[in-house]
Amino acid sequence: MTIDANAKFGVAISTVGRWGPLKDLLGDLVTQRHPPVAVAIAHHDEAHAADLADTVGMFADVLDIRTVVSPRGISNGRNAAAALLGNEVDWLWFPNDTSRVQADFLQRACRHCVPPTTVCAGQMVDSEGPRNPLPAAGRTLTRRSVWGAIEPATLFRRDEFIAAGGFNPAFGTGADTPWQSGEGIDLLLRLADRPGFAIEWAPDIEVTALTEFAHLPVRERSRKQRSYGRGAGYVLRTWNYPIWYQVAHVAAAALMPLRNPEKFSARESFALMVGRFEGVLGRPFPGDGDHRAILR
Repeated sequence: MTIDANAKFGVAISTVGRWGPLKDLLGDLVTQRHPPVAVAIAHHDEAHAADLADTVGMFADVLDIRTVVSPRGISNGRNAAAALLGNEVDWLWFPNDTSRVQADFLQRACRHCVPPTTVCAGQMVDSEGPRNPLPAAGRTLTRRSVWGAIEPATLFRRDEFIAAGGFNPAFGTGADTPWQSGEGIDLLLRLADRPGFAIEWAPDIEVTALTEFAHLPVRERSRKQRSYGRGAGYVLRTWNYPIWYQVAHVAAAALMPLRNPEKFSARESFALMVGRFEGVLGRPFPGDGDHRAILR
């Protein structure tokens, strides 16, 4: 296996002000055996500039950290943070502000982030186990396998990320649209349309995360399920997935309590099914008009 010991990684973080977990993540970056070249942090609220400055100040002597205030939405934040990372980096990684990694994370990434690879998709893990089923190493990306990649566990070649236009701000948590997920899938499908695209499935690269829903109150869990379902359904619609696939995607939500009863209650599975249906339909049902996945 070829290893690029000189791979240059930039870390682009979009935060909503979870300062404690963000400090933990920055601490993980300090301990990397293959250090990142630079770290960029985008925040959405200038009122918390002092908190951000205090957080950055704790690591200023050991990490090259750049900051920017961006419009709300995780896609806006990631794009703004990535824009602060120039030609000095070859690869971009977009962890959540609650992500955690072991000290050999970027060292392991060096084994996979080599030409002609465009994207390296690793494993995201939380207390409930692996969150994304990765295809076998060497498999090409398909419209089905693309759903196995999750942004906080995926690295993108910077030049291709820019050429593809980055994340679409219409998708993702905090977007000014009902489509509160799907930004990573949309980006990967656009990247896959570019000449020379190649993906590396890398189960040995792990990113630890909060649980997807279990840490939230019951009402917020259902809200997040529905909002995320909308985004996924809308990706299927905008990318012209076959009608049978869209129907199967909606119907599969109803089976979640049978397939994964520890994670999905009947209420949450219904919320997910409704959200997916709204997404493939292309519009949400009438309601309060606040489509945010998470209220903060």
